[in-house]
Amino acid sequence: MNQSWSIIILCYNEGKTISDVICKIKLFISENNITESEILVVDDGSDDETEIIIADLVKSSDNLKYIRHPENLGIGSALLSGYRNSYKENVIAVPGDGQFDVNELSPYINFSDKHFISFYRSDTKQYSAYRKAVSGMNKLLNKYLLSLNVKDINWVKAYKSVDLKNIDLKLGSSLVATEICAKLHLKGYRSIEAESVYHERIAGTARGASLRTVAQAVKDLAGLFKEIRRFNKINRN
Repeated sequence: MNQSWSIIILCYNEGKTISDVICKIKLFISENNITESEILVVDDGSDDETEIIIADLVKSSDNLKYIRHPENLGIGSALLSGYRNSYKENVIAVPGDGQFDVNELSPYINFSDKHFISFYRSDTKQYSAYRKAVSGMNKLLNKYLLSLNVKDINWVKAYKSVDLKNIDLKLGSSLVATEICAKLHLKGYRSIEAESVYHERIAGTARGASLRTVAQAVKDLAGLFKEIRRFNKINRN
């Protein structure tokens, strides 16, 4: 029997794509014989038609759950809401804009303990010069200050749910992904790097490297390093 999965869909004003993303995930679950699954849509305060669309889909889907933030809290809070409400063996969070193809997960449906799956975007031609600079700086900070050599820290990751619940996550900004990977690295976990196609967005606006997101991440940097030092000390003991 294949391992069970919680698939989180992160969305903010993705009314044009969310229905299609949900349908593709349902098909993926069926085609890969995942008998135990749940789909969690985390709506981070959308003010478009997203809520109406999902509310209608929930009525006809036993394994579809809807979590709505009353206001836009950012990617970190959305991830935490999804992780804390996931109850299957494995968990993955994907964007609701359709830029990640869930079928890329097929080779990794069953993965071993002490591992996590780290998808990376090999082609980032869609990135602006600003976003490339932000991503490059982030990678350098992770490598030289945290000894964390993950190819694409801010793209899709798959973990064991129990591992996320056992590392006591503290951050609420986009740096939560860095916190998770750094803590798992300190516990001796191995990342399985998987190449991912970065599909073109067909609707909505990218917010991953918005000034608000970056500013919050910069603000949380000191807290991140402090938390990783604390965790490392506890882990050694």
